[in-house]
Amino acid sequence: MQYLDLLDSVPRAIVSAFIKIGIWVLPILFFVKIIEKSNPISYLGLRNHFKSGLKWAGWFSLALIAYFILLNLTLLKNEIELQLGFNELLNTVLFVGIIEEIVFRGFLLRKLMDSYRFWIANTISSLLFVSIHFPYCFYKGLFEFPSILSPIITVFILGMIFGFVYRKSHSLWSVIIIHSMYNFLVSIFI
Repeated sequence: MQYLDLLDSVPRAIVSAFIKIGIWVLPILFFVKIIEKSNPISYLGLRNHFKSGLKWAGWFSLALIAYFILLNLTLLKNEIELQLGFNELLNTVLFVGIIEEIVFRGFLLRKLMDSYRFWIANTISSLLFVSIHFPYCFYKGLFEFPSILSPIITVFILGMIFGFVYRKSHSLWSVIIIHSMYNFLVSIFI
């Protein structure tokens, strides 16, 4: 029976991924190509500075892994749960990092920096990043005070860090990898 459940979940996971791409990414690619008259891959930071992006992603991912291991295994005494389903691997770990970073760092932060200094632009894009996580908080029953404060603060700080790394590395790949690594670590420890 588990095999049939897996076969049923694979098409749903793929459909979900395509819907997210269609809603979030395609309009941005279209906007950049038509309105900005730029190559979307270059504009978003997906073409240049790949090595710099990998260096930042590598070091930051190692720091995240150390933090999660120290916090979860040592202090909280949580165990690692590596039984992730296909949907979680595809949509939570892989595609969320790609899609959200294209939207919030590659496009919004870059566009905001045309009008504002970096820290103001980064704060605005991080607040918008927080706002898209409200449905998840509501779904998880965290949309009450004071339990809503922890995810809001965490996501805001992550947004600020992702923006800073994107600016320093000049590569969207750095924050895509870091975001995906963060989501993977959250998935296996919580």
